[in-house]
Amino acid sequence: MLLEAGLLNGGVGMVAAALGGIALAVALYSAPWTAWLGDGERQWVWFGSMALLVVVWSMKAGISPGLSVRFLLVTALTLMHGWQLAIVAGALVLVVLSVVGIADWHLYGANLLCMAVVPALFTAWFHELVHARLPHNYFIYFFVTTFLGAALAFNVAGLVRVALLAASGTLDAARAGPEYFAILPFMSFGEAVVNGTIIGMAVVYRPRWVMSFDDRLYLRRR
Repeated sequence: MLLEAGLLNGGVGMVAAALGGIALAVALYSAPWTAWLGDGERQWVWFGSMALLVVVWSMKAGISPGLSVRFLLVTALTLMHGWQLAIVAGALVLVVLSVVGIADWHLYGANLLCMAVVPALFTAWFHELVHARLPHNYFIYFFVTTFLGAALAFNVAGLVRVALLAASGTLDAARAGPEYFAILPFMSFGEAVVNGTIIGMAVVYRPRWVMSFDDRLYLRRR
């Protein structure tokens, strides 16, 4: 979902960059740095997550010019590390992609908004909603919070991207719209499967890596 050069006009790009910058600033300020710095294993997992993100975000499925789509994996990143560290990780990955020429520096803020901020915040909100409204068990966490949440976060991020492009008037909506919305459900299902696989394996083998998962709560005897 990286935005390509020339697809946003100046005003829309500035607004998107401002929103992305504010979210990044809040994430940097409120991130649990003390706990993170005190846990070397969690640090390596976070750095490893960023390395995986660099690889995944470097790949794309192209349809119409300007409408490439990528898996995000931000739902898994958010559930494992929290929305703040997910946004910070996304910001650092975009720096790497911009340096090597895969992403456009001029659209850094807009890409940060679409690729990291929106899916991370949506995932955090959706997790709290499910936690408050539905029973606390592993199946709810896996199939609703992770699987469904990843698909919804992917679609919301995609809709924000389309909204930015529509506001800029840089794409032919009559031509590109049907193509984009045709591929989005298939990509969102793949996004859900990949995020679900990552979280499922982490919960089984290394539950302490998943900050949002409390085995005493989700796996307690009834």
